[in-house]
Amino acid sequence: MTNDNETIRRFRRPAPRLTALPSHKFPIGVRVVQKSGAPTDADSFHVTRHLPDAGAGLQYRMKRDRDGQERVVVESALELVTGDDSIQ
Repeated sequence: MTNDNETIRRFRRPAPRLTALPSHKFPIGVRVVQKSGAPTDADSFHVTRHLPDAGAGLQYRMKRDRDGQERVVVESALELVTGDDSIQ
C-alpha cells in the first residue's frame, strides 16, 4: 500500500507560470505622430484602437485628423504630440 501524499507528489504538475502582458503606451483618443520625417500637426493621428502584438510589437489603429485616412502602426514608430490635451 502506498502513501497518498507520495502519490500526489508524484503526479502533481507544476503550476503554469503567469507572464504579464505588455500594455500599450498610448491610450485611445490621444494624438500621435509617426517618428519618420519631421512631425507636423497636419500629419497627426488619433489612436482609435489598440491591436495585439503581431510579432513586431504592439500595434495601434489610427485615423489622420486632416483627411480621415486610417492605418495600422507599431508602437515603436509613434510619439506623443507634445502639449496634447485630447485624452478622452
